[in-house]
Amino acid sequence: MVNMKICPSRVLFLSVFMLFIGKANLTIVLDNNGYTNIVVAISENVPQPTDGGTSLINDLQDLLKETSAVLFQATGNRVYFKNIDILLPSTWTNTAASLTSKHSYQLADIRLTNEPVNSASGSLPYTLHSGKCGVNGNFITLPAEYLEDLAANLKVQAKGLVQQWAQLRYGVFEEHGYPNDELLPYFYRHPDGYDAVTSSNDTEMKGTLETLSGGNCVVSATGIISDQGNCRFVPTATEQTATTSLMSFHWLDTVIGFSEKNKHDRRPPHRQNRLCNSKSSTEVMANSPDFYNITPNPSQATTPTFRLLKNLMLPVVYVAMDTSYPANPNNNNTQPQNLLKRGMKNFFNQLSNFYPETLVAYSTFENIDFGPEGSYLKEEFPPRRIGDVYGELNAAIDNFVVSVNVPTRDVSAVIRDGELRLRQFKDTGGSILYLVTSTNSVTNDTVIETNLAERLMQNNIKLIVAETGLDNGKSLSRFSVLSQGGYYFIPTWDTYYFTPINNELFSICGSGLKTQRRIITSRKNSITTGTPWTGSFSIDETLGTNTTFALSLPKEGTFTITLTNPSGDVVALPNEPEVTNWNYPDSTVRVIWKKLANETAIGRWSYQVAYDTTSCRSCEAQPEIHLQIGSSIRSATSPALPKFQPWVSLTTSTGFVDVSKHPAVIQTRFEYANSNLGGLTVRADVIQNSVIKASIPLFDTGLIDPDISKDGIYSGTFYPDANGNYKVNLYAVHSTSVKEGGRLLSPDQNSYCCGSSLPTSTLNYFEFTAREAIAFEVQNAGAGIFPQESLPMVSDIKASTYGIDQNLVYADLKWSVPSNTESQVVKYSEDYEQLLNNFEVASQATVVYGSLNEIVAGTAIAVYVSAPYTKGKSVYFVVETTTKNNQKARSHIVWTEANPPENAFTPPAPTTEAPSTTTQASTSSTTTATTSTTEVTSTSSPITTSATDSSISTSITDFSSTTEVSTSITSSLPTSTGSPTPTDSTSSTASTASSTTGSTTSSSTTLSSTTISSSTSAVTTASTTTASTTTASTTTASTTTASTTESVTTPSTASTSTITTPITSTTTSSTPISTDSLTSTESTSTTKSTASSTTDSTISTLFTTTGSTTESFSTSSTIDTTDSTPVVPTTEKPPDGLTSAEIGYIVGGVVGGVVVIGAITGGVMFYKKKQGGGGGSLPPSTTYNGRSGPSGATSERPGFSNTPYPPTTSYRSNATPANANNGRQAERYEPPAKNNDDIGITFEDEDICMTAM
Repeated sequence: MVNMKICPSRVLFLSVFMLFIGKANLTIVLDNNGYTNIVVAISENVPQPTDGGTSLINDLQDLLKETSAVLFQATGNRVYFKNIDILLPSTWTNTAASLTSKHSYQLADIRLTNEPVNSASGSLPYTLHSGKCGVNGNFITLPAEYLEDLAANLKVQAKGLVQQWAQLRYGVFEEHGYPNDELLPYFYRHPDGYDAVTSSNDTEMKGTLETLSGGNCVVSATGIISDQGNCRFVPTATEQTATTSLMSFHWLDTVIGFSEKNKHDRRPPHRQNRLCNSKSSTEVMANSPDFYNITPNPSQATTPTFRLLKNLMLPVVYVAMDTSYPANPNNNNTQPQNLLKRGMKNFFNQLSNFYPETLVAYSTFENIDFGPEGSYLKEEFPPRRIGDVYGELNAAIDNFVVSVNVPTRDVSAVIRDGELRLRQFKDTGGSILYLVTSTNSVTNDTVIETNLAERLMQNNIKLIVAETGLDNGKSLSRFSVLSQGGYYFIPTWDTYYFTPINNELFSICGSGLKTQRRIITSRKNSITTGTPWTGSFSIDETLGTNTTFALSLPKEGTFTITLTNPSGDVVALPNEPEVTNWNYPDSTVRVIWKKLANETAIGRWSYQVAYDTTSCRSCEAQPEIHLQIGSSIRSATSPALPKFQPWVSLTTSTGFVDVSKHPAVIQTRFEYANSNLGGLTVRADVIQNSVIKASIPLFDTGLIDPDISKDGIYSGTFYPDANGNYKVNLYAVHSTSVKEGGRLLSPDQNSYCCGSSLPTSTLNYFEFTAREAIAFEVQNAGAGIFPQESLPMVSDIKASTYGIDQNLVYADLKWSVPSNTESQVVKYSEDYEQLLNNFEVASQATVVYGSLNEIVAGTAIAVYVSAPYTKGKSVYFVVETTTKNNQKARSHIVWTEANPPENAFTPPAPTTEAPSTTTQASTSSTTTATTSTTEVTSTSSPITTSATDSSISTSITDFSSTTEVSTSITSSLPTSTGSPTPTDSTSSTASTASSTTGSTTSSSTTLSSTTISSSTSAVTTASTTTASTTTASTTTASTTTASTTESVTTPSTASTSTITTPITSTTTSSTPISTDSLTSTESTSTTKSTASSTTDSTISTLFTTTGSTTESFSTSSTIDTTDSTPVVPTTEKPPDGLTSAEIGYIVGGVVGGVVVIGAITGGVMFYKKKQGGGGGSLPPSTTYNGRSGPSGATSERPGFSNTPYPPTTSYRSNATPANANNGRQAERYEPPAKNNDDIGITFEDEDICMTAM
């Protein structure tokens, strides 16, 4: 790192970049294949161990050494960690660390913490990502618990850290899903109808499906997994051949690399596919500058060198001495001058003796400010260690003299220049600007005091003022309140004057700077005489003292302020005299400054500013005024103020945003109560040359690119059209749209991190403004063309199938509009590869309900679309968005099943609300269930329905013994006027036999010999003109698969079932299976059971009547907890199609009577179940189902992922890419390929077994 002396002629240039200078100078650099300047910091919340930290440091170094070796292997012997700085806490003593003032925890690349800043992470590391494919992230959080039992799990932990490094450095994403996650499901639904595990592997992967309690997961005959939130795919520890991907099952011994182009499954809806256009990790990494012209070097040693450092986090003390002639001439006498010098030298002496590592700078000023900006304050000594320059400082004080012929000074220019030079220390301990001056200051109005006060607080600068004069200057007194500074005034220097000043300075140096004040709102507006300016602001529970209301406005005209408290009462404001900017009489800026009474009431306040011109001759007709409202911490016992953490994505190994690589991702978060603040509305105004270039909403919905998680991190994208320097103003306010609860597992159920929703904290009435919060430079913006992965894309598309009508397939699509969108259309194709690789030429789907015209970022879109349908083929859809420069991007691909049901489309009434396909169910286990499958067949006339309330109450006493199910359904499905009387019917009746055999007949296709064992005590029947409803947690067979000459026998047990499958030939289709279309006079009658079962939960038997063809399908399986209730459509919307899950793909069926469960990259997983079978050996894992970590792992299975979802939710699936390396085995059955998918099967005896191919 280069030590830089800030010279006056260079300050103007530095002022643009100073906010990032700490991070930019410490940017990780790739030097001859080795990464240098890596900073790993240990948080202050990690207490020093009894051995002084030796063991922890050794463990950390061992982890980083192994991580370097794993990274080197994973990148084909290309890159490794060359040198690493480890920053120890300032409170640790007796260490061999060297001192530094340039590193800090807030600037580190990897941050080891003992505090759950994000409690969702548990003991797992996680990365604060940019959210854009190929764009580097901010930092990695490494829990201290991750180092426990390191010797036994070193390789696994290192591979886990490599996964995070890839996200941080290369901008790739995880290639797995999360339980209970709507957008990033752990299981997803394949177009052929089975549930699959979200992953990416280059060849087969064997494993078992196990519940968190160690039993076998329940799988229906159609391949649908019940209670998915309680089910995990556990890869076996042996017999694995997959070598990728480190972004998914990284803990397996054979997994050593990143996903590759020709071996990557591009359909699963994990983040990598969603956000990187289904590209593999290595494809994205190939575009990183780190891999330009880098050749493998197998002989390279990969062990990094380490350096231990420690930052005492002492604030820099910057002394600014006024050499102008004193306003009070007495202060130029010998005695006052000697008292001044003695007071200064006493402070330096104290600092040198107790805090010799403190950096101290010394400067002088006088006369008026002639410019340019930054040149007024004359720096005699740059910041240097006081222990080294103590003698020089004393000599400078001894030689201090004032200029007799220079009677003026400009304190506004002093503070402005001081702020420019000190902002670089914002995150390394902050700074103190110690201003020793006299009254009678002048200003040229280039600096407005309210603006400058904001910048001091923003950059962690504490102003301490020692002022003398004939009278109190008041401007610095007022400014000190606005900027949380300290102000001391006396007419003449005397003996005891400097004692309290030195005490405060010494105290700050000892305890560090703490944020005690916040700018609540700072805004500008134009005002006219006829239209008062009205607005509001909030006071939260952390604030309430020294609340100030300041207006900067023209000198002429009358301005009246009316302030109303949260109770609706008008507040009497103090009668403060109007003053000018910095109290300079010739200033053209007037300041109205009101200080409210202490203990300002919590809540939402309102204000009104009225303008009257009757008292002046030359008033402006529409003057611009600036309002600033700030407040200080309520009391010493109040919670700490939220910490504001802004960030912009700079291009890898640079200090700027290279637009040819990516746009600027802007993020901010507010750390509060050990997590991030949620429920905020945040906006970023991007400014160039004092002009707002863009006003960007920053989202935390987890739905809108680039915001990838609902986690209290607010994100947005700025697409620059010009090179140059930019500044960002940020505004945040608590809104009513707070984060919904109950979406994550409780800590004692499963370890989890970090899907599309994480817990956050809430601070009611929070409001915050940060002007010039971030500064950055843009290069290569001339062309205005951005890489495909950087374009704004729909990242939260959700889909369900409505059905087939007149050779058209209808689908229900929902998404959120991304930023920078000019237009949007829905494209379709029966060729998955076309949408994947050439979506621009695909045909447009017809929007039959809803509109695509709304393009405001964040708008929720809900439409029904139709597309031509070919029997037996899936139809694929994408949302294509077009940017302002006419570039196009696509969403992740969704699809219908191959054989949806006939279902006449009925347009909604004109007053229809946006379609909704979610039904909430509450259970005693606090799991929110979303019904995943709803089939509705309608008559030729429209069907109207009333709102449906479905409530499920479940009491679980024992997984393997007794399950009590109590179901309450309230629904009404009136037939609309003129609806014909149904003549044909379809019924779904709950099985009541203890042993029932059902046979299926459809043309020449049969599915027979299915044995059912169940017990039912109650049946409730509802018959209407619509709805055959099937739910995923019971039969989940809204689809029926027929096979020729096959038998499937499923005896029911408490926790397992066995499927035997003699196979000849197969035909797979979805219910209804028919050679003819459904007639318009069909109706459906549904009979639903609510049962109390002793050993087995009840599974429905589905009967489908299609003309003269009758099919029956009967099966039995063990259901862990609940039976989902039928869901009827909500009022005034088209009846729901096959699937109502907002996140689901529409699928169904079995393959040749074999239970098809999942697809890991390259194929399909099949299961058979043995009676009472176990789960086999477990691999080492970095995740634990219990939050207790390794010590609790003996009774709980290590699971792959981390967040729960409703047990009946349908999940999206993908299919094997045509060019995938499937790792075929010789002995297997391979039925005909469908939709470019190869299907294989491997069975292992005496176990629930899966093979992924």
